[in-house]
Amino acid sequence: MENPRNASEQVASSPAVAEPVAPRRRPVWGVPVVVIAVVVIVVLFVVGFTGLFANPVKSVSPDGTATLSGSFEPYECTSTSCDGYISAGARSVFVVFPRGCAPPTRGATITITGKAAPELGNASYRATACP
Repeated sequence: MENPRNASEQVASSPAVAEPVAPRRRPVWGVPVVVIAVVVIVVLFVVGFTGLFANPVKSVSPDGTATLSGSFEPYECTSTSCDGYISAGARSVFVVFPRGCAPPTRGATITITGKAAPELGNASYRATACP
């Protein structure tokens, strides 16, 4: 076991020389980078928020006809009929076009009118006319 040192055994150390420390400065580009980052985050939040809540069903009239608008994705298209999805944001509806309609191109933004078709499934519509 070691005995603690007493005052006479301690070696006198030289006092530390205090040098003046220059204050740290932020880089000049730091503030603009932070401002740009905040703006980008706000824009992405707004775009993401509206994308989550966008709806391809724009309106429904009293007779049950709905106006659908959004980006078209074909599901099954032949020379005589076309079925596909109209997407807006994170939501989409299934649409069956009348026979003889030319299929819209993939990714095209279309607006059509249609009637709900529950026999096809939830959020399914039959278009009343060709796009």
